[in-house]
Amino acid sequence: MPLLQTYTFKNLFFEATRLCNYACPMCMASSNDVKLVKRSRKLELSTDEIEQHILKTVSAIGVDKITWSGGEFILRKDAVELVRRATEYGYSSVITTNGSKMTRDMLLKLKKVSNDTVVIAVGINSIEDENAWTRDTDCEQSLAVLELCKELDIRPNVVVTVGQHNLKTVGQTLQWLEDHQIPYNRSPYTARGYGREYWETLKFNKEHMRDTIHPELRKHPNGYVSFTPFFLSPEVHAEISGGVSNITVPQNPSIGCWCGTWLAVNAEGDVAPCGILLDDIKCGNVRDMSFQKIIDESSVFQSILDRTQLKGKCGRCRYQFTCGGCRAMAYYENGDVMAEDPTCFFEPEDKTTVSEHELETNRGFKKFVNISRFADMIYTKKVKDVAPLTSGKKDKHKSEVP
Repeated sequence: MPLLQTYTFKNLFFEATRLCNYACPMCMASSNDVKLVKRSRKLELSTDEIEQHILKTVSAIGVDKITWSGGEFILRKDAVELVRRATEYGYSSVITTNGSKMTRDMLLKLKKVSNDTVVIAVGINSIEDENAWTRDTDCEQSLAVLELCKELDIRPNVVVTVGQHNLKTVGQTLQWLEDHQIPYNRSPYTARGYGREYWETLKFNKEHMRDTIHPELRKHPNGYVSFTPFFLSPEVHAEISGGVSNITVPQNPSIGCWCGTWLAVNAEGDVAPCGILLDDIKCGNVRDMSFQKIIDESSVFQSILDRTQLKGKCGRCRYQFTCGGCRAMAYYENGDVMAEDPTCFFEPEDKTTVSEHELETNRGFKKFVNISRFADMIYTKKVKDVAPLTSGKKDKHKSEVP
């Protein structure tokens, strides 16, 4: 049965090119595959196509932030121009980068065309030497970019891809980021792209999550961005957010798995509900359909936006809505985007089972809320009217947020 409620997506992750000057061995975008990159470049969305099919349209479903990624986004000759156009349309920009092209001059250009709002996100998998293997460079390059951002008063961010490759140092890395007051988000290592080459040896399991990863993530509220399992009391989120959700996926701020609260587009224009699921799940292409139509007609989006459809223990969990389980890990392990999260160590009997970590999560979440207000992840303005999630009637419902 079609869902008849309104939806709004705040964030768009746009992997705007597969071109890269590095060859990271587990690259999600397969940028180390020369033949694939060559084919992709012929199909890559042009500057004007990006304006026509993305910048002019995606605000209709609430997007106000675009994360530009790759490959290496800065290798696009129109990278600065795209950020400038995005700013003119009212979007803020986050740029994920390997840092190799982030000179002082480039950072100043990006700061100027973004009206001083750009966020620069670099990858650091480990503050130790092993970062050189996973990122095709040691962390000194990323650290240099972070120093430049500090000097130029540009907001930084760090992406930490977590897997067996950095289990021994993940705690040290996250503590370093905490000590330097740098916000971060952890990204799970998955089988997307060249990740398949090492999937069986580098993927983490529920024991790794329980004993190493989750204890470290719980310590640092500035990293409460899109990770699971997330043991937040549904009542606490409802109180703070004012009950704002994307159908059933919590927003204001978004927590747990972000599938259902952001959109992802690859270089060729294919849309997925998560950047980690790009290429493997294709819900439509922006050259052929509007974002609204893609969401309305995609069975994947229909399912993900309705967390009552979650299967296994995710479907009987107290944190069904405030966590949701990692949809990417479910897909890559089970081939079903709505399956239970295979990396979750919590074993609920039913929705009355409370995690021993709930109180700690609640306390950390309240700190995260203050960080979210600074990062514009909590909004108080009226959300635009958007089309209901349905392939049938198009009745519109107004949505107010606190």
